[in-house]
Amino acid sequence: MTEEQNRRLSALDGRINELLALCERQKTEIRELTLKREQEKSTVQQVQGELQALKAKYRDLLTAHVMSFEQGDDMKSARKRLLNLVREIDACINYITQLNG
Repeated sequence: MTEEQNRRLSALDGRINELLALCERQKTEIRELTLKREQEKSTVQQVQGELQALKAKYRDLLTAHVMSFEQGDDMKSARKRLLNLVREIDACINYITQLNG
């Protein structure tokens, strides 16, 4: 090989090594980002669960608040909410009974 070919081969070898190092850095970054995404996903699921629990507590408090009033419209609304809650409970019981069949 000539001196020029050796120089080009050496330059090519250097660039290939740089490219391989870049690939490794990218792989490491992808792993880190994937791990972070999974952690964030877990956090989101936890917060969604807490939100659902808070919504249920809010509905219960709202129902209790409405039931505490003795006015006609409020009583009708409270009765309606209470009937809906009873229907939901009955549906859940029926579903569980069917599962346990």
